[in-house]
Amino acid sequence: MDYIALRPCTFAGNRYRIGEPVPGALVMDGKRQIALGTLAARREADAGATDIAITIDGAQISFSAEELQAVFDILQADSRDAAAAIQTEQRENVRQVIAACDSRRSVKTALKDAPADDSDVDAEAEGETDDEKEKAGEA
Repeated sequence: MDYIALRPCTFAGNRYRIGEPVPGALVMDGKRQIALGTLAARREADAGATDIAITIDGAQISFSAEELQAVFDILQADSRDAAAAIQTEQRENVRQVIAACDSRRSVKTALKDAPADDSDVDAEAEGETDDEKEKAGEA
């Protein structure tokens, strides 16, 4: 299994920068390096797409390159833009990593307030909201 460097590191005398691929043959204890946050596992998926696996709080989360880019875009945005991006972000794995990595209050609030998926938003848009149902029941 090959890896992606999450921190600057050296294996077998070769230096690797953040984001560079690290050959699996050079890594003695890959599980330990993943646990330390030095490396992320990289596995080849169908049709040449690459998935990246990250372990957060003991749970392994897989990402496509686009999803990982979305995480970094949100982490690097200012707090207002990040909160707005979270409101439109529907991928749960992206939200999990943002929740674990970003400590800004506005981002934490946006994560709590954001709908879990499109079905919640669509149901309220198509029919009555909970408040309207309560008022109808009282009348």
